[in-house]
Amino acid sequence: MNRKLLAATKFALVVVAGSVAVTGPALASPAAPVAAVVQPSAGTFRPAVDSMFWQSDSDSHAGDCTMFRGAGWTLRSDGSMSFDGVVTSSDDGDVWLMRVRVLDRSGAELGWVTNATQQTPDPATFAKNMPSSSDQYHWLATGFFPAGWYGLIGSIEIHNHC
Repeated sequence: MNRKLLAATKFALVVVAGSVAVTGPALASPAAPVAAVVQPSAGTFRPAVDSMFWQSDSDSHAGDCTMFRGAGWTLRSDGSMSFDGVVTSSDDGDVWLMRVRVLDRSGAELGWVTNATQQTPDPATFAKNMPSSSDQYHWLATGFFPAGWYGLIGSIEIHNHC
């Protein structure tokens, strides 16, 4: 490739509302700088999402399985839920099963969080395989619920089975 052409090749980088658009290659001379105008695409704007967080203050036990203190559930106003916890079992080949029940401020049931990754015949059941009793397993899970529930939520109940 011609050295003059290589030296004149430039890429313009434009940052718009958290997204990056790269244009180029563009040939530019000192008298005519490269300019790029990028408009945000539909869906670029995302409103703020509120969240509620619950964390276990003690270990939970179900059969041979243990979920360690500090497990956390975050429910967001967009109807998404995330879970982050560590589990183990005293037996090889166990599976920790969890369901998350959402209650309003008076304790009435709103419903169950649906697992984002269908793992069991019941869409509200989250499952974590634990092949070895000598290991602890970091468990990250996601789910969803009707966003309209968010303003009504008072608490959650965690139902576990091993």
